[in-house]
Amino acid sequence: MTRLIHTLLFALLLALSVTPVMAGDNPSVDQQLDDLTLMCDHSAKARSDRHAQKSLHDRLGGYEAIHELTREIVRLHSINPEIKHTLDHVDHAQLAKHVADFVAAGTGGTTAYTGRSMPDAHAHLALTNAHFLSAGGDVAKAMQTLGHGQDEIDEILCILVSLKDQVVFN
Repeated sequence: MTRLIHTLLFALLLALSVTPVMAGDNPSVDQQLDDLTLMCDHSAKARSDRHAQKSLHDRLGGYEAIHELTREIVRLHSINPEIKHTLDHVDHAQLAKHVADFVAAGTGGTTAYTGRSMPDAHAHLALTNAHFLSAGGDVAKAMQTLGHGQDEIDEILCILVSLKDQVVFN
């Protein structure tokens, strides 16, 4: 449990672009992913219960708020030195719209997603687990910036963790 708390704190500090200063070894990328998966497994019932009460789509503020979030995520990705190269030659506005449609459809909204599959959209990018964690840090930072609560941040991060094998192929 201590390692899980350490990993979550490290991930939060990474998302906030703060250099962690902690005793002991920082967890490896693979260990961070394992710990995030464990956290998501342990919180599955609570996340399901919240969604049954009110959809994540609605708790995020509906489609327009989700689109605002995805625009901020794309902006952060575009300045993130670890992953900004993945947005070369990409229409940022169109990407934010596709991602908003995907998130809205997957969180209980009525928007239909008609874009490419996750593997098709990401296969050519040669993403690593480190890229995946870096992108997740941008997502958490965007959500914090826009005032989303920790429950919603955790739920989105757990959705991302569930999709990792569809975007990272190594």
